[in-house]
Amino acid sequence: MWTFQTPPLRLALFVTAWTAFSAATTDALSRNNASSGETPVVVELFTSQGCSSCPPADSFLQELSRRDGVLALSLHVDYWDYIGWRDPFASPQSTDRQRSYARTMRQRSVYTPQMVLDGKCRELGSRRSTCLTFPERRPP
Repeated sequence: MWTFQTPPLRLALFVTAWTAFSAATTDALSRNNASSGETPVVVELFTSQGCSSCPPADSFLQELSRRDGVLALSLHVDYWDYIGWRDPFASPQSTDRQRSYARTMRQRSVYTPQMVLDGKCRELGSRRSTCLTFPERRPP
């Protein structure tokens, strides 16, 4: 019997949702960039429901998402699932993406909450002052 828990169906639903999200995001960004002439700041928050420090960073990301010129992405990692609270939004792909950034940025470990800004700069996701000044410090 096929249920949502069946791996092929979960994968198909994930791919469908990701494709729709990507298409909508690309369309919205192209319209926004055409009118403003600026490239948005991409803010990726690596988070987890099993992380006690993440709720303030999640709220901060939500605040950032309302700003013009910001594309905010919340990526739930699965490496906290072992402690007993399984994050229903977590995916190994998000964990792999964060680990890829860690290798690129020569980090020894990954952590939550972590914000990656434009794929170039990493910060503690709840460090509001540093993250808020990133657009001004953004490399050309």
